[in-house]
Amino acid sequence: MGDAKKRPKILIVEDEPDIMELVEVTLSSPEEGYELIKAVDGENGLEMSMTANPDLILLDIMLPKMDGYEICRRLKGNKKTMNIPVVMLTAFGQKREIEEGYKVKADDYIVKPFEPNKLRQRIRKFLPA
Repeated sequence: MGDAKKRPKILIVEDEPDIMELVEVTLSSPEEGYELIKAVDGENGLEMSMTANPDLILLDIMLPKMDGYEICRRLKGNKKTMNIPVVMLTAFGQKREIEEGYKVKADDYIVKPFEPNKLRQRIRKFLPA
């Protein structure tokens, strides 16, 4: 009998191919069991956030067309998407950028470069196995 449990869906919004690949490899192992969907710019990421019903969003800040702060602000201000955990994944590790991320109600903040295990642990905080 097959496993009827729905795989958690993670939307990755990242324009840097190397980082996208690292995140994909980190989260696509069978043990993780996530369904991954991807967007490479802010507008597409926002649209997919609304239509794909992800269980969690990994969101870069510096994106073409719309930055991650604006996407997060819009998601958290919308009844349909306000409860989706948003984890900022960014090269900006300064206190000011982190505070800005929390100001737009990001749920967590991971600074690049990141350890794959750390990424998995942070995601499990929101999507327990």
